[in-house]
Amino acid sequence: MPSEDLGAAWVLQGFSKVDDLLRTEFPISREQIVRLREVITPDADDPWMFSGYDVPVESWPAVEAILHCGPPDPGLDYQTGCYAAD
Repeated sequence: MPSEDLGAAWVLQGFSKVDDLLRTEFPISREQIVRLREVITPDADDPWMFSGYDVPVESWPAVEAILHCGPPDPGLDYQTGCYAAD
């Protein structure tokens, strides 16, 4: 089922707790969200990770291997995010 059928678009969000303007987003494909569920366990009633989930720094090597997003910015905290697809 393509992500369009789910009506969802996922992102990896980086944000600063100190500066609200310091933010970043990296797109996540449907195939990547399936693999990411092996690293970041979603709630049982949220298998498609529609809610946001924290991405701990210690799991970054596995996240980077799936997303190819590069190293984390040490000044940012990261979460998964999901939006309604256009």
